[in-house]
Amino acid sequence: MTSQIDKIRSHVVMVIDGSGVLIHPAFGDHSYILTAKHVLETEENSGEYHDIDKITVTKINGDTIDLLRRIVSVDNDIAILITSTKLDSDLQIAVSKPERNNRVFYYGYPGIRRTLEPRDQLREYPGQINEVEGDRFSVTLDGRPLWSEIAGASGGGVFVEIGGDIFLQGIESRVEGVVDREFHGKVICTPIAMIEKIISEAGLEKIHPPAMASFIGLVDKTFRCFSQAEDPENLRFLMNQLKERGSALISANHINPLTLYEKLNKKLLVKDCPEQNLYNEELWIAYFEFLIISCLIDDVDTVDFSYIDDNSTRRRFLFSTDQENWIWKLLDIFRSDFRGLKRGGKIIVSSGDSAPKHEARSSSLERVVFDIGRRQKSEIMVDSGITNPAIDFKVYNLTGLHRFCVVDADDRFSNYYAGNEGYGEVELMALVKGLYNAYI
Repeated sequence: MTSQIDKIRSHVVMVIDGSGVLIHPAFGDHSYILTAKHVLETEENSGEYHDIDKITVTKINGDTIDLLRRIVSVDNDIAILITSTKLDSDLQIAVSKPERNNRVFYYGYPGIRRTLEPRDQLREYPGQINEVEGDRFSVTLDGRPLWSEIAGASGGGVFVEIGGDIFLQGIESRVEGVVDREFHGKVICTPIAMIEKIISEAGLEKIHPPAMASFIGLVDKTFRCFSQAEDPENLRFLMNQLKERGSALISANHINPLTLYEKLNKKLLVKDCPEQNLYNEELWIAYFEFLIISCLIDDVDTVDFSYIDDNSTRRRFLFSTDQENWIWKLLDIFRSDFRGLKRGGKIIVSSGDSAPKHEARSSSLERVVFDIGRRQKSEIMVDSGITNPAIDFKVYNLTGLHRFCVVDADDRFSNYYAGNEGYGEVELMALVKGLYNAYI
């Protein structure tokens, strides 16, 4: 938790007499300071806002941040300050929407602490999400602090812990109720979705991990398990050929992790896998491998959305970070979203299992057939005509297939290299196509 607190401390800033959060867009030479727009008012409730040269932003160490311009929302209590230069930041937004009863942490700089030592000025307000609406959510703060304990923290960040890391869930806007008559220790917050809307309307760079902008940066991270072969040199030519095919596949047509995230969303995840994993780089590396192998089998040279749709009717990729034996999770796998996958379709799973088998034993599948078959139809997400996904689909592990088809038989590839008659690129790709096509 210490590292999480340090992360929050390095990103929550003072904005005039309020608070804000430092975060990066995916690209560009600038950073954003997110805050509540009323923090920038020249006078309370005036609707007039300070010019950029009158706005001071201060980090926890006392350093001030130079600003370039400001964007003030018309409809929501949100403002975005654009910094003059790009600042250090490793904070990411929460992908999942706020949910009632979720635990969160609100951080800001209350006025009553402004005279303390810098490290003591920032305050944490743990709490629980209460009501959720489209453009706002409320948080009940533990201990129901008084208004005087919160004043000055407006515009601060609301953070959520997911998978051992901290993500930004929203920006605090104001206290709930009339302060001198019915304040109950609740605050109203603006969710990330509203901030993303303002960013889009203003034509600003989006906030997402840089790796999601293009598959090009992921090419060299694909097929890393090939290096675990008894003699990795046997697979060097194959790795290079697959990576070259990957680079060529996504050179056009705007196919990148971000557009696929927007198109496929939670269909990429094993049932109950945290939605935040849609921003996980490992998901997109694995999906890229899946795409390269699929295109090799289908003799496809470039990828467009039409191919993505067609491939999804025959093969379905699923991701999970769970590090346990993936076969133990078959029930969750078959409870995932398979709408659009035709009878006889193949499910290809990527998980955190470090040494997975490529497929489950028949006895393991039979147990799941019974469990799935006894469930209500509303629990199973399949097209009409599919009675039991554990019967109608085949399931494999992606890394397990790599190991079974290639890694554990690396000596089979030792004679393949460029210019070797009968053992060149064409023959190698034909061999690999046949090995994977036998399964997916």
